[in-house]
Amino acid sequence: MTIRRLGPGDEEIVVQLGGERPLTHAQAADLVADERTLYLAAFDRQEPVGYVLAHQLPRRHGDPSQLLVYDLEVNESSRRRGIATALMRELELISREHAIRTGFVLTNSSNDPAMSFYRSLGGVCPNEDDAVWEFDYLA
Repeated sequence: MTIRRLGPGDEEIVVQLGGERPLTHAQAADLVADERTLYLAAFDRQEPVGYVLAHQLPRRHGDPSQLLVYDLEVNESSRRRGIATALMRELELISREHAIRTGFVLTNSSNDPAMSFYRSLGGVCPNEDDAVWEFDYLA
């Protein structure tokens, strides 16, 4: 297995990894062109089998930036082989290289597999009182 950061020219891989939520080539191009976007893909031989998508968020106070892990997915047939862990570890290495000290991910506390996975990586869930508010700007 190999992991690499996707960039311009890798749009087809991003589209291929879309699964049930495929992106257009234009959307994929926007993602991989953004320097603050970290889109890492895992390959088994030459076949993409998983990805993690994260965004470096600039901050006004404290550390200059923080990492939001937005999406993590491994093809069902490739799960339970350490691919998600490898993707997250590579994301950690890149974060360190860019002096990003902290990161976060949002998930439901009822999602036991995700909670266990992020805990196994050393993640800390500071409290379960946080709420996520969504806004529809097109309404």
